[in-house]
Amino acid sequence: MSSLENKVAIVTGGGNGIGRAISLLFSRERARVAVGDIEPADAERVSTEIFDKQGEAVPFSVDVVRKISVKHMVDEVLKRWGRIDILVNNAGGAIRKQVLEMEEAEWDQIVDLNLKSTFLCSQAVLPAMTRQAYGKIVSLSSIYGFTGSEYRANYAAAKAGVAAFTKSLALEVAHAGINVNAIAPGLAATPRVRGRYSDEDWQNRVSTFPMGRAAEPEEIAQAALFLVQDQNRYVTGQTIHVNGGTLTY
Repeated sequence: MSSLENKVAIVTGGGNGIGRAISLLFSRERARVAVGDIEPADAERVSTEIFDKQGEAVPFSVDVVRKISVKHMVDEVLKRWGRIDILVNNAGGAIRKQVLEMEEAEWDQIVDLNLKSTFLCSQAVLPAMTRQAYGKIVSLSSIYGFTGSEYRANYAAAKAGVAAFTKSLALEVAHAGINVNAIAPGLAATPRVRGRYSDEDWQNRVSTFPMGRAAEPEEIAQAALFLVQDQNRYVTGQTIHVNGGTLTY
């Protein structure tokens, strides 16, 4: 029996990069996967990849900063499968701009996309998880939430907030059989991130890392799988750092 047999998982930002890798890995472990993404075509594409491998998935076009959109996705998942066992808060994004040049709307956009979305999606699944006396919530923080990031103050602040929110929510729901954890990736070789660099610039960047390379999205997905498996019932309120030694504690 696979480790996620008969489990129902929602993955936000599931249409690309780390979210896609998590969706595909969970499906290989026999979970039923709701692939949520702001881009309907991306959610559909990943769902089709899962179908092609004899998995079970449903695509959702969801705006994770709008409560009504999140509620619709959660309600539809419950209507289809009757339960929600796993939530991965992966949706997020960043813009590069110094604080002195940053507009208020740009601050709000990035904080909402990374932090408010984590709150809204977690809040939406908690009633079902509480009724089940079972649930796993994994949220994506970032190395920048712990180191800071020049030109990304809004993103770094939001990702630090994700880690703090994770600790707080874990304390609130521990009695209900719900585990809440986070992952803080370093630089990952997703198409979106890799596309910002020339080959030379990329090699110069990753050569400074202890392992001499960036993470593959699948390596971040493996950390998510670790956190949502039943044998890890006593791990909660933690942030797992997956950065190849770039930041150590």
